[in-house]
Amino acid sequence: MTVEHGHIREEVLAADTVLIAGGGPIGLLLATVLSHHGVRSVLLERNETTTKWPKMDLTNARSMEMLRRLGLAEGLREIGVPSHISHNVLVSSGLAAAEPITKWPLPSVDDFRATIAANNDGSQPGEPWQRISQVKFEKWLKARCEKDGMIDARFGWKVENVEVRDGKVRTRATMLKTGKETVFTSEYAVGCDGASSIVRRSLGLSLDGGPVPTCVLLVHFKSKDLTRLHKQGQFWHIFFIVEPGIFGGAIIAQDEIETWTVHYFLPVGTDTSTIGSEEAIHTVLGGLNGKYEIKLDEILVRSTWRPSIAVARSWSSPDHRVFIAGDAAHQNIPTGGYGMNMGIGDAYDLGWKLAAAMQYGGRGLLQSYEAERRPVALRNVEHSGVHMQVHSSVAQFFEGGDPHRVDWPTKDGEDLRQQLHEHYQAHDGENKDFGIEMGYIYESGILHVPEAGELKPSWWASQYTPSTWPGSRAPHVFLSNGTAIFDKFGNDWSLVTFVDKMSDIQLLLSAAETLSIPIMHVDLQGEEHAHNVWGRNLVLVRPDEHVAWRANSVGSPEEAMSVLRLVVGLQLDRADTPILDRKSNLPDQSFTATVGMKTQGQHYELEQMGEFQR
Repeated sequence: MTVEHGHIREEVLAADTVLIAGGGPIGLLLATVLSHHGVRSVLLERNETTTKWPKMDLTNARSMEMLRRLGLAEGLREIGVPSHISHNVLVSSGLAAAEPITKWPLPSVDDFRATIAANNDGSQPGEPWQRISQVKFEKWLKARCEKDGMIDARFGWKVENVEVRDGKVRTRATMLKTGKETVFTSEYAVGCDGASSIVRRSLGLSLDGGPVPTCVLLVHFKSKDLTRLHKQGQFWHIFFIVEPGIFGGAIIAQDEIETWTVHYFLPVGTDTSTIGSEEAIHTVLGGLNGKYEIKLDEILVRSTWRPSIAVARSWSSPDHRVFIAGDAAHQNIPTGGYGMNMGIGDAYDLGWKLAAAMQYGGRGLLQSYEAERRPVALRNVEHSGVHMQVHSSVAQFFEGGDPHRVDWPTKDGEDLRQQLHEHYQAHDGENKDFGIEMGYIYESGILHVPEAGELKPSWWASQYTPSTWPGSRAPHVFLSNGTAIFDKFGNDWSLVTFVDKMSDIQLLLSAAETLSIPIMHVDLQGEEHAHNVWGRNLVLVRPDEHVAWRANSVGSPEEAMSVLRLVVGLQLDRADTPILDRKSNLPDQSFTATVGMKTQGQHYELEQMGEFQR
């Protein structure tokens, strides 16, 4: 319903429609997830077109699992880097050198897929990663959303303010072409509007953290000079050491054809306007050996940016009517590729919970968003600093000598190269730490608490341990007929059973019917291998593939009802306190988190800071 009040237009959205502020990849994906679960959205984005900036270049394996569930994975692969091309990362003193100092040999999609097929023990993801520039990803997703009848995508609209009044969300936005203001009234709203989020500011949500002490000149360009660029071999990334023996920049292959991005790391306060784009490219590629020239076909865009490590202290309004996601909620150093992939996880988690809360669940679902996702952000932003420290700490190996000796055919040069090689091979978790990407275990008031005496799985950043511990991502395995177990799940909830205990199964299905919970029974009798990996007879899997509850039996109709009321946010906790009043499993709100390479004795502090611009 639309009403005119003088120069202000008011549009009241239907109760089944969520307003999304921000039409970048996270806002677009959130709209897609809501649509997948039968919920409409109105999406407002100030820009008329999608980004020209290459912010992301890898969709990790966990994100690809999510996209597969939404029916998007294969379409994305069609426009990404071809599946046979490796993800090799080189470390170099400059392209004039005969060879790189060392290499991380990361597999192609095809090689990764072969590893998944050969290790059917639950330790692998269901999908390989995919190299693709955010420029392509966002444009492709926007086109899909504009064709989706459940999504009203409005580009050219600037959100000015968001407030909650009388139990409704009022979002004031301006249509930039006309200057006309509209106030949108909705039941729920989500800010996916980036690091300088208007939604976050409107709610007064504090950020802990801020920029790190460096600045980066980014130059995005086209060049077909592959002979020069591939002098040390095909690559996805090359990290360069520059004088006086420090990490100074990187080049990223965006499409393996002609599109590249150079990042030139500089001291804070550098006047980058005095550095030409060609000069920046040739300086980074030259490393320690002076400028290395290549033929440039086109400079696409350039900018100066500052890496930030920050996490919002709260991710929603007190009444859980307005939420933030993606860069609005957290920012991290790009090393490790956690930024947009974390945002995909936010959208995936919040999307199904909003839909469930609107259709059949309780408000406890909405409280659980922050309780589950914020600890993931804290861990991941810290780990991005760990990866960055691997590069910035190489200066220690160059102390007390000519940095150029790294290329000398002498014993001194060989020793330095060996030291650098060993350093990088010992700290090779960047893009390989699957414990970070897949091994997080949610904790919140909507997860069944295991019985006393059960041991929570150990966690390592470098390794994913398959488990059905409540809060874990359910393990991927191939069934006896070759089908991926995830492909057996329903659109919403899935009750996975491995034994013929129809009385128990019927208790749960009957309770789900009473509560109007959409659930699919996945009968896997005879699948002994999967049963051994999953470890329980009955496992209840949420719409996001995380386990909500597991057991070997159900004792009574009351127990079945209690389990389902808990996992959809309707149940009271053991102290008979409403879920909305529970304290989440987060640190105290005045916490200080250490971020960085603790083993190197250096860290950043996440503490309360004022607003900052990226």
